[in-house]
Amino acid sequence: MTRAVLPLVLCLALAAASCGSDPVIHDWQRPHDTYQVGAFTKSENAEELKAELEKNGFASRVETEIRGGVFYLNVLVDVYSPVPGVEAKLERISKAKPILRSKARVDAPAQNSGS
Repeated sequence: MTRAVLPLVLCLALAAASCGSDPVIHDWQRPHDTYQVGAFTKSENAEELKAELEKNGFASRVETEIRGGVFYLNVLVDVYSPVPGVEAKLERISKAKPILRSKARVDAPAQNSGS
């Protein structure tokens, strides 16, 4: 009987422990600005810029896009704590003017999708 009750007690203890915990907030849910710092047709170029950005302290990602029938690899940087000069630093690293793609805000109202 004790062996049958032990798993049930453990499950109840775990469930009770998680009830009062704070919700997990992921990076993409935090307020941030997204800059596009490059658009390439060759993956080697996108990966080279991504590595250079990471070497300079910027977490970056590559997003694909098809525009006018051409496949692009866009290099994006999410900036969570903007500091003066961040755009200039991104421009110096990427050798191109960064494009502000979006300002994601947690409290921003949801937009209707063209109904």
